[in-house]
Amino acid sequence: MKRKKKQSNPHVTFMLIPHNAARPLQWKLSRKAFPGLAIGVALFVMGFAAISFLFYSSQEDIRHVNRIKQDSQEKQKTIELLKQEIEKIEEQQDAIAKKQNQLKRIMGIKSENAPVPEPSRGGKGGIDRQIQSFGDAGVLQQAEELRTQLARQEKELDELLAQANDNTEYFRHLPNQWPVQGDITSDFGWRKSPFGGRGSTFHDGIDIANDSGTPVVAAADGTVTFAGWKGAYGRLVEIDHSYGYVTKYGHNSALLVDVGDKVKKGEEIARVGNTGRSTGPHLHFMVVKDDEAYDPLVYLP
Repeated sequence: MKRKKKQSNPHVTFMLIPHNAARPLQWKLSRKAFPGLAIGVALFVMGFAAISFLFYSSQEDIRHVNRIKQDSQEKQKTIELLKQEIEKIEEQQDAIAKKQNQLKRIMGIKSENAPVPEPSRGGKGGIDRQIQSFGDAGVLQQAEELRTQLARQEKELDELLAQANDNTEYFRHLPNQWPVQGDITSDFGWRKSPFGGRGSTFHDGIDIANDSGTPVVAAADGTVTFAGWKGAYGRLVEIDHSYGYVTKYGHNSALLVDVGDKVKKGEEIARVGNTGRSTGPHLHFMVVKDDEAYDPLVYLP
């Protein structure tokens, strides 16, 4: 007697049994539908992956756009600072022109016989560079160098005027005495901060390194207008020399003068120290003319 072949079931049943006593859920699926189901699942996974990739790419694009916006804002700030520096340069040019005319009148020089030479620009390309080339503090440094050149010319004109008028008092009040001997460890102008951090910072004087306790002398005749603690400068002395000049001496370990004291050029006023925001013993020396800080090396021999 022949045994009947057992027929295979062409369907597969899936069951979902809830935790409660509810009736189980059943799905019957034909075996022939498996390849189509597999393809569908594969397409779903690929579609999900593609959507995830596009989402991540769009987020990266957004971050890139935000970085561009931030860079643009920083460049705009740099441009605004440059405009302010250029305005100061133009004011200096006007002041120099007035002094030149004054000197001509004193010496009897007629303008048509002695044309005024162009002031030195300190190199080519400074303020004529395109805005899109602004990327760091280099442009501001160039503008500051222009102001330094103009300050040097203005100082020379002041000396000529004083000589023409036989004004020896002016030279006694001109801050051209080195306040202390030593190495210049940081110049005037834009620099990388010695305290870390990104970008450039503006240094409003020069740093002259020497041992703690080394005498500090006045750069010119004048009157002490401040002697005490002043934030990051530590123990600070300020001297008003008249003619618009003020000098400042910071980070001292000791002060030898008081407010109101009259000092002479070369007179001891303090001792080198490491007070305030400082990385080692040195003197922070500033020269201010008409409320603007200038490179002290313009005036020092």
